[in-house]
Amino acid sequence: MASSLRATHLRGVKRTRRGPHTRQQILDASLRLFSERGFARTTVRDIARQAGITDAAIYYHFESKQELLEALVEERGFLNSLQNLARLQADAPLNETLHWTARGAINIMDENRDFLRLIIMEGLGGDDAALEQYHRLLGLWEGALEAVLRRYEDKGEIRANAADTLARHIIYTILMAFEESLLGRHVPAGASADERRASLQAFVAPALDHIILGLSQDS
Repeated sequence: MASSLRATHLRGVKRTRRGPHTRQQILDASLRLFSERGFARTTVRDIARQAGITDAAIYYHFESKQELLEALVEERGFLNSLQNLARLQADAPLNETLHWTARGAINIMDENRDFLRLIIMEGLGGDDAALEQYHRLLGLWEGALEAVLRRYEDKGEIRANAADTLARHIIYTILMAFEESLLGRHVPAGASADERRASLQAFVAPALDHIILGLSQDS
């Protein structure tokens, strides 16, 4: 009887270790350690120790650190936001749509500023996994924004074949403003999240207006 109860208990522990709660524990521990130590300097054993589980439990959910990093990108909501952006229709005026999408980009980037700092800094340091995720996110962002802008091309509100150029200019403007905010520029010291986002939007908005004017049908 005691043996049977022990076997049942062990099966329950195994299920708990391999359940969704454990997966989230792993992701949370990974994000903390990657942010503190860097991606390359964090080992699977470090993550297991931080999460309070075994190495084997991590490999049950993820095949490698690279897969963990990819899962973090998905878990932070970037892919869902970009999918929603790609479906956006050209119903509102172009200027209004672009300012709205810029606010959305600023908000999600600021919500994930520590994670994005990790991707950017590790990528600049030459880490292949970080570079892969950086290129992945930028490529998806460009593709989604181009899809929206081509709908405005079809309406004649942007001159033909300008969508790809316009998308890149907009993204680079937002991205550079965000990266500079990570270094303390354009944002007051000790600013709250709302203040940071308002400062970024105030910096990006006039730049967007100039980009739109330069590539509009009538320019």
